[in-house]
Amino acid sequence: MGYLRTGSFMIFSDEGAPVEERKLSSQEIAKLEAAHQAAKAGRIEDLIKRRLTPAVRRVAITPGTPWGASSPFHMVYMDPMMSRGIVHLGGTEWLGGMHENIQAEQEALRKRQADAQAAAEARQAKEAEEKAQAEETAKKRMNGPEGEQLRRIVAEVQGAGGDQEALKKFIREDHELRQQGSKHLRDFAWDVFSICTSTAKLPDLRYKPCRMSTETVRFKDGCDYWLGVNEVGRQIKVVNGKQVAMTETETIHDQGATLWVKVGDGGWSKDGNWGGYLQVDCATAKGKWIDSSNGWVTTVAGKGDPVTFYDMGTHYQIWQGDRETGRPLTVEGDYLRFNKGATPGKFNLDSF
Repeated sequence: MGYLRTGSFMIFSDEGAPVEERKLSSQEIAKLEAAHQAAKAGRIEDLIKRRLTPAVRRVAITPGTPWGASSPFHMVYMDPMMSRGIVHLGGTEWLGGMHENIQAEQEALRKRQADAQAAAEARQAKEAEEKAQAEETAKKRMNGPEGEQLRRIVAEVQGAGGDQEALKKFIREDHELRQQGSKHLRDFAWDVFSICTSTAKLPDLRYKPCRMSTETVRFKDGCDYWLGVNEVGRQIKVVNGKQVAMTETETIHDQGATLWVKVGDGGWSKDGNWGGYLQVDCATAKGKWIDSSNGWVTTVAGKGDPVTFYDMGTHYQIWQGDRETGRPLTVEGDYLRFNKGATPGKFNLDSF
């Protein structure tokens, strides 16, 4: 977390950050490792079953569409003159024949759709039957010579005790595994070894800061001088002489400009802490510097005091100067302030 930023970045208030990272206790770690060890037998059993289960043929099924199974875009086109009630090409007799043709075509489409649905159901039933047969075959194989062969390999791999060289020696010297046509058995042995030597994956409990728009440091009061948070945009706008509520997106876009800064001069880092002179690096007040003469943080024309970012693990403390002689950064009334004697605020950075 703590390293000197060489590019521009945003600052945001993060008072919800924990004081320290959450860590698993030794009892919690032991429980996770025990559960992982207990699951290894089941994983090996599943591996054996997969090895002995015949592949089931998969059939792609395309359900029928309202317009027929042959094409989802099959349409019945009618003469555009009919929609205007114009009789032609045989008058009412032609219209009657056209109507009968449409009915016949629609009936044919319904039959094709029904046939396609029946075929799909038949294919699904066939797949289910083949899957049941494959599972029955796998069960017989697991209880037969093939299953015994794989379980012998499992026992030998477990006997290697996680020693890779011992496993290689077993593969070289075993009369079954060393044969040219036994690559599948050698691969199986290595798969079992991977399961046996795997370790429990511990959850990542590290705090992950999440920047909120309202907590982001922005220019305040519609100027390029004051800095703070909770800079709320207008809620009402005028349209055709009437006041209407702005959307959430419009309100966010109407907020003060986000402050982007960089270490413009005097950059340093040590033991995870770093600092230097902060310079504005966004369109608003670009090139100015961040400083405070009376505590309230503003942009100024020239360099003032350097700042120090102290890495607290889950957040930063930002000080004007340093802890020995300076003042910590806080949020007071939604404005940034270097406040001597105050409890340091919690801040984090974002640079996309």
